[in-house]
Parts: sequence; structure tokens; C-alpha cells
Amino acid sequence: MDKELYDLKNWAIETLKEYKAELLITKQVTGKAPSALKKADRFLNALAVDTSGTYADMIDDARRKGISQKEFANMGRNLEERIMNSFRVLPDDPAHHMYSLRTAGDLIQNVEPGVREMGLQILKDEGYILGNVRQNLTSLAEATHQGRTGKGAELAALGEISVDKTQTAIAHPRGTGDPLISRTIDYKNIKTPEDFANAYRPLLEQQSADLAGALKTEAPRRKIITEFVEEQGGPKDIFSTNVPAPEVKRGRDIIKQAPGVMQRAYRAMPIIQNGSFRLSFGLDKAVDTIKRNISGAVAGAATVIEPEAVKAALQGDYTEAAKQTFVGAGFGALAEQGIKQAAPVVTRTAASVLPKAAVSMIGAAAKFVPVLAGGYAGYQMLDAIVEGATGKDLQETGVAAEEKKEELREQGYSEYELRRRARTGYRKP
Repeated sequence: MDKELYDLKNWAIETLKEYKAELLITKQVTGKAPSALKKADRFLNALAVDTSGTYADMIDDARRKGISQKEFANMGRNLEERIMNSFRVLPDDPAHHMYSLRTAGDLIQNVEPGVREMGLQILKDEGYILGNVRQNLTSLAEATHQGRTGKGAELAALGEISVDKTQTAIAHPRGTGDPLISRTIDYKNIKTPEDFANAYRPLLEQQSADLAGALKTEAPRRKIITEFVEEQGGPKDIFSTNVPAPEVKRGRDIIKQAPGVMQRAYRAMPIIQNGSFRLSFGLDKAVDTIKRNISGAVAGAATVIEPEAVKAALQGDYTEAAKQTFVGAGFGALAEQGIKQAAPVVTRTAASVLPKAAVSMIGAAAKFVPVLAGGYAGYQMLDAIVEGATGKDLQETGVAAEEKKEELREQGYSEYELRRRARTGYRKP
């Protein structure tokens, strides 16, 4: 780093540290952290670890104009957001820092500047490129980023989820505030560039291992997206950190026009949810999961409209349920077909004679499938639940129900008593 950039960076760091100190005083006085504190702290770390001159023009402009510390912090945070957004491959993906800006906590802010810069150079020579730069940013699904519900196309494809982090590899298995990574290392113990690099290295290695696991979970999604974008004449290997922002945008514009492909890609990821079954994660494990949690299996299959999987699970054919869930009718196919109305009287009749276990399954499915109450997909799912629970399909069950009612009428049951029997299992004395 040349002397001019070195001086510029040190001026910016000291300016931000002064602003942070004021915000910390406000926190002590009011007992509440100002919203600006977290933003300023984040930008301070992003700036301090940067060795690429990412913020040089902005810093120079801010110093010449004499803007306030608050304005300067906001400028930096806004630039950071623009950089991150430019490398999101799918529009709803979070841009993940492969090496967190909060690595080693506040160490980077307080260590002696010369030690900091030479220590960063040692790490850079080893392949660790830090900061808010292209080589440190990758595009992940929210499910593989923090193991939580995503937005937009991801939400449409997966619904609300809670990833089982013990069985699904994600980028932040211990959370974004992971103390293993972000705990502050006392700068007083860092005397040399080698001390600095040695303090950082194990934390970076841990993050590399976490990301490697997440990328295995991501692999099916990335394969589908990458191949589609290339087939449409877009950039090759769009998830690569070598692809510049304009090319990422070109690929993103292509994939935005193919929501069906996006949803298929999201659903291809091997994700296991807490307490339920979700998509393809190895047949043996899927079968075991279904055996341990029938209701979760049915609800999980319902999230992607899998009637055959529901039927098989209820009938005890766990392997078939797993296979069918791999196949997947999915929301994309449903949207293409349109929603065809089912015969509501058959649905009501069948629902009135289901055993309680099947009724609870309908409730579980309804929680995940909004169209269950009326459309063709809902009829198909209900039919699967009925057949799985009774051995007869929806229409057969409805016919049998009417025949049973007629038999009971002949035995002297009133209409009220028939309704009471349907609700409670009542039997005439």
C-alpha cells in the first residue's frame, strides 16, 4: 500500500473511531444502543481490513468536503450495500462475506497501523482476501446462509423453514454473531505482523470450513442456475468470484425471467428442517426421518404438493414416500396448469368421515399449502390423505360415507344424530 492511501485509510479509521466513541457514550447515557452504532462499527471493520483501495475515492472526497462523521459513516455503509447487492446472483440472495468483517472483533480497529497492514499482506499472500470486495463475496440462499426463511422466489419455493443445523451444512452454523469468530482479540497482545496473522488465521480457516459445507448444500441449486444462465447466452460459471458485477447483473436479469427455474433450483437443495421432512437429502436418511416423524413428513411433502408422498407415508411405505418427495410436482407445475376447481360437495363429504388422525394431517398440510381449501392441488392432496388413512380414494370414501349414512338412517338415526356421530363417534343406545 502506497503512503498516500495508507494515510488516507488511517485518517478514515480515526474519524470513524471518534464517531463510534460518541455513539458508545450515548448508549451508556440512554441505556440503548443507537441504530447508527452497528452500522458505523461494521463500516469501520470493512474499511480497516480493506487492502484494495475500495473506499479511497469516497474517503478523499469526504475529507476534501469536510462532511460530518455521521455523513461519512452513512456514505460508507451505502457504498458497502451497493457493492454487496451487485454480486447477488439471484435477486433475493444475501451476499455472504466468505471471511466476516467482524473476524477477531475490534482487533482490526485498534492494532497499530503498520502491524495491521503488514499482517493483512501476509494473509493476502496466503490467499485470504478480506473486506467488502468481489473476491470475498459469494451469493447464497438464505436457507444455506443462516438457515432461515428467505424472501421472494426462495420463500415461494420453500415456504417458511427452520433448518436443522445439526444435519444441514450452512455458512453460519453458530449464527452471525458467532463468538468463535467475532470475539475481540486484545490488540495489546499483537506486537508484530506475524502475531496479527497468527491470531486471524485459525478464525479464517474455520470460516473456510463452514463455507465449504454450505457450498455442498448449495451445489444442486448452483448447478441448475449456472447451466440455465449459460444456455440462455449469459456468463459462464456465474457464481464464480471471478465474474465481475456487470456480468453478474446480466446473468441475474436472465434468471429473473425464469421463476420456475429458480424455484426448481431452490427445491433441489438437500435441506433438513427441524421437526419435519424436506426435499432430497439421501434416501436412507429420508426414510429414517419419515419413520420418526410421520406428521412432519406429511407436512414437509405438502409444502411442495406431493400427494403420492403423503399417501405413502400414511400407509407406512416410508421408502416410497421418500422417493416420491424427491420427484416433486412442485408449485411451478401447479402454476403452469392453473388451479382447477374440485367438486366441493365430495370434499366436504369425505372430510366428514375421516378418522381423527387423517383430519390432523389435513390441518398440518393446510398450514403449509394455502390452496388446500379450494383448488385442484388441494383436492389432489386431500385425496392422497384420505386414501393414505382409509385405503380408499376421496370419491370412493364419499360414496361409502353416503351408503353408511343410509344404513344408519334405516337403523333409526336422525339427521342430528348422524351429524353428532360424524363429530364425536356417537353411537345410538
